[in-house]
Amino acid sequence: MLNKKWVIQQVVARGPLWVGAALRYLPKPVSSFGLSQQLNWFFRRELTAGELDFLAGKTVKVEVADLNYQFYLQLQQGRLKVLADGAEDVLFRANSQDLLQLITQQADPDTLFFRRKLALLGDTELALAVKNLLDTIELHERLPKSLIRLLTQLAEAVPAMDQGQLAEKTS
Repeated sequence: MLNKKWVIQQVVARGPLWVGAALRYLPKPVSSFGLSQQLNWFFRRELTAGELDFLAGKTVKVEVADLNYQFYLQLQQGRLKVLADGAEDVLFRANSQDLLQLITQQADPDTLFFRRKLALLGDTELALAVKNLLDTIELHERLPKSLIRLLTQLAEAVPAMDQGQLAEKTS
């Protein structure tokens, strides 16, 4: 029988390979549309309140380095739109494990930035606004508890992976 901790560690260790492979075969317009839909759903409160208006006329390039995946994000007519390419005003770069820790608040943007695991390059004011927005997100208000629990378990396995402590066999 598989050990739950081992399975989680394997997902963290090998997940980027699986997701990266899937993204390579998914047509860019399909992934862009799907990601746009999810981001608009996730940030619906901020969009309604005008808290993302600082993105108007700006382009944020998001790069997930270990997935070899990137997209460009703009605010168009009050909605977030993911584009396949563009000229960015700011670059937001991290690997998937660090983004997982960021999303689950296992690590804050400042810590990741100073450890050189999160890059915010370009328009400094825009980069700071993006970072500050990320600091305010509360997952428990947006996602089902079961999903938060899973994401948190995955994020908690990241430090062990960084330190080379992943279990190599079932226990």
